[in-house]
Amino acid sequence: MNPEDLPDLRGLKDTKNYQSLEYDPRKRVLLTNRPFTIFAMLLDRTLGDFIYRNLFAATVRLRFRNSRLIVYYRPDRPYKDPIIELNPYISWAWKSEGSNGIPIDYFDYMGGRPVRPRDKFWFHSLSAEPDLVLTPSIMDFDGLRGLAPFARFAVPSDRAGPLHEQLLRAGVNKHRWFCVLHYREAGYRDSDAQIDRDLKAENPEAIIDHIIQQQDGQVVRIGHPGMTPIPARPGFVDISGENESVLLHAYAVSRARYFLELTPSGPVGFASAFGVPMARCNALSTLGPLEKPSFAMMQHIVGPQGQRVPRDVAVAKGLYSTLAVKKVIARYGFHFVRNSLAELCAAANEIFERTADVQGWRLPGPPLVSSFPEEFTLPLAPPPGVEIIEFPAAMANFS
Repeated sequence: MNPEDLPDLRGLKDTKNYQSLEYDPRKRVLLTNRPFTIFAMLLDRTLGDFIYRNLFAATVRLRFRNSRLIVYYRPDRPYKDPIIELNPYISWAWKSEGSNGIPIDYFDYMGGRPVRPRDKFWFHSLSAEPDLVLTPSIMDFDGLRGLAPFARFAVPSDRAGPLHEQLLRAGVNKHRWFCVLHYREAGYRDSDAQIDRDLKAENPEAIIDHIIQQQDGQVVRIGHPGMTPIPARPGFVDISGENESVLLHAYAVSRARYFLELTPSGPVGFASAFGVPMARCNALSTLGPLEKPSFAMMQHIVGPQGQRVPRDVAVAKGLYSTLAVKKVIARYGFHFVRNSLAELCAAANEIFERTADVQGWRLPGPPLVSSFPEEFTLPLAPPPGVEIIEFPAAMANFS
């Protein structure tokens, strides 16, 4: 027997149990194309968390040249299916099979399995044999900032045309740039009221007028259908009340010159996902902005004696975080003070100046270029800091 006549089957060690294989009899070589398989558990319910978790998983896939991303989620909110549709990095998406979800036994791919998936594609899609499993705790929002380049959402081509026409019918002028405005307001059906995040309509009207009159721009407001109506005015388009509006809102953000957030809320995730510069005002944490020219402007922290805690001190002491807000701040007599109208207008002017290169509707960005480092390291490295801006103290109002 000539050893050269024996088939070369070394490729078997790099294959999955249910992976398709091809043998080349001429070269006597087993041909494989083993992808690095990522399984992401997208278990969040809130809009912003679901967007950022999708973005994290997609960004991890971008680090591996030959890879696939499989996700699992529960379609218990109307915005989840559209967000999955906007994530072009997903190879396959599994939805929950009832109230109990999928059992962890589904990852048992050996013989004699006590629990068997109803859909055999579970195995042939390599869902049962991932190289990396991303849990919500791994997909840390702060850690995402250290994983650049970031993946980008994309509006499917068959959706873009109708959504474009829908924006035009709503009243957006196709010959002029526009910004997207959002803020959190009480009345959203899937979340309780939050005094530090909900905003009444007085400031938004003044901001809208400022952008229209001082920047010569258009303002498109997005949000939930229960938001307080704002009187019509030239240059203002309100699509917050549109039914089945998630894709329309996402498309509007993707074409906007900038995203202006007056209080922290989930739709800001669309700005990150489409790479649209944002000004995140009245921020309570440093989550949100992933890269320049985006920035955050924090709410002011005022102590028991009425003294303002300097921003740099508050950041260094970790006072701007969700846990600090909920567990510590109020207990010791500290409270938050919102950004004043003057500060909000100054932030709008700052992001306006930073996006001077966009004079019409924003165009989709070029394809992302990745060096494919072929690695993902845990624990995540400390991320770069968010750019935080502030304006002269005279602009603030602590009364």
